Amino acid sequence: MPEGYIVVQVYTADQAIPLPDANVIVSKPAGSGEEVVRIMKTNRSGKTEIIAVPTSPASNSQTPDGTDRFFKYNIRVDYPGYRTVENVNVPVFEGQTSIQPVGMIPLPDGAENGKAVTVIEEEPFENE
Repeated sequence: MPEGYIVVQVYTADQAIPLPDANVIVSKPAGSGEEVVRIMKTNRSGKTEIIAVPTSPASNSQTPDGTDRFFKYNIRVDYPGYRTVENVNVPVFEGQTSIQPVGMIPLPDGAENGKAVTVIEEEPFENE
């Protein structure tokens, strides 16, 4: 099966401060739930390692017949003192590295946890 790649970059303060040791979970839709693909932490630069994931063949993106042009993955990031951020439907194409920036939002003072922030990725547009 063809592979694409994912790297997650976690930061705060409008991309000014990287967040090391953030918990990152990459999953994919499976039936009525999700299947965890990888659990990892960010390095001191706020980035995860690059991981290889299955995806559709690049040739599928060349045909308008409705064939899956890419696979979609979900990325969840947790960090103490910040809201959980979930990026849903992150597209991954064969041979390409999807760099997923994740901006973390601090919790209000005294809050121990808060609502998750969900970002739903839109399907990439096609040049006509």
